[in-house]
Amino acid sequence: MKIQGSTQRIAESALRQAITDPESFESGQIQQFVRFFQHGDKTVRLTASWAVGLIVSENPEAVSTSIKPLASLLESEPKSSHSDIIRALGYIETVHPKRVREAIEELNLSGDAHKQVISAVDSYEPSGEGKVNMTAGPATEYEGLGAVAPETNTTKRRSTEQQQPNRPPTDPPPTPPPIDARRGEFEPVTSKGTGSHVELWQVTYETGAGSHTALLKQLRHSAPPAFDTEFTETLTNWQAVDDHDAIVPVVAHGTIPKPWFVVEYQEGQRLSERLGSVGIREARWIIDRVVDAVVAAHGAGVLHGGLTPRHVIFTRTYEKNAWEYPKLSNWGIPPLLCQLTALPMGVPPRYAAPEQIKREQFGGVDSSTDIYHLGLLIYELLAGRLPFEGQPGVVLRKAVTEEPPPPSYYNSNIPDSLDVVIRKALRKSKLYRYNTVQDFQVELREAIGGGPS
Repeated sequence: MKIQGSTQRIAESALRQAITDPESFESGQIQQFVRFFQHGDKTVRLTASWAVGLIVSENPEAVSTSIKPLASLLESEPKSSHSDIIRALGYIETVHPKRVREAIEELNLSGDAHKQVISAVDSYEPSGEGKVNMTAGPATEYEGLGAVAPETNTTKRRSTEQQQPNRPPTDPPPTPPPIDARRGEFEPVTSKGTGSHVELWQVTYETGAGSHTALLKQLRHSAPPAFDTEFTETLTNWQAVDDHDAIVPVVAHGTIPKPWFVVEYQEGQRLSERLGSVGIREARWIIDRVVDAVVAAHGAGVLHGGLTPRHVIFTRTYEKNAWEYPKLSNWGIPPLLCQLTALPMGVPPRYAAPEQIKREQFGGVDSSTDIYHLGLLIYELLAGRLPFEGQPGVVLRKAVTEEPPPPSYYNSNIPDSLDVVIRKALRKSKLYRYNTVQDFQVELREAIGGGPS
């Protein structure tokens, strides 16, 4: 399904070619990418920057003549486009650092602007989720219909109200009640940003129990009726399993005037923002809650389709010394996003399962894909990194051709039994992974324990 114009279709075609055959690109083709970064739709610019990252890893010379034209856009294009341009320059800088620096130095930018651009390019992480400060929209280019950024006072709140949380909460936190309501019945409080595909608002709504706070997400673009139908089915399925305490609950959803949905408002951070700072006892508890949520959803026939640490969001528990509660959001949204934009995977390259990279070889996205993503999530949480990192093209190639090192290679405290479980979840062929997420949960609990000890 394509809901954008021909430029997006051309950009998407180039991205598919960059995934399957990055070495086929010539310098002239890359120079044509410059116009993609001048497009008003962020999805087009994202697609172009991702394609550049893939091509750089396999064919670095093809991009060399495009460095100056690309850098010059920082002078002519609005600041809202700069993060996408910097992302592409960041990819190129890994193989052509001198040329990128010289191109930036030649620009007619103020001293502060020069420093900011150079700092952003130098600090950009080739994995695709770098440290570039976005001027608008979600925290990363792969957020999709994702989550609002955490409250700015989260760190202060933790330091004052929860000095050293050291145990799971006694009970899950209360959740806002669902309501059969129209879009206009939710009162906006404040905007939470505009992403590539959605506008986000903190809203309130009324029930007999009083006033409730929630998060409203509405598509920015109109969509054809076929998309409306699948959107409704996806949200209905999500709502059917959101009674699990580790699944973000859906308050309401609809398609008029444009597809929209309202979910519980999360005040805490995402798991992706806490990686490297979670103690082992809390990590075991988080893993158990997230896996149990997937078990419950699969039992009802509902798949996630693109689980990453950014989809695990923490909710306040209001208990002294208790950990915040992890909840898994965006059920069914990543595959839906693939249809909305025709992007090939719907997840960052480093989180892509083999079947999301080469469907013809490994099959389509299904319940086994969720198992693979759980394996990656646990690997990163416990080992402190993913099995494959680096340029997008390198990561994608390794994901379909190389066996991941055991997580204990990066963290010697991980037992051999857990190595076995995670590596089975990360097998290339779905035939050799766990048959069901229930089977995965049983062996995982035996290897790691079913919660804090």
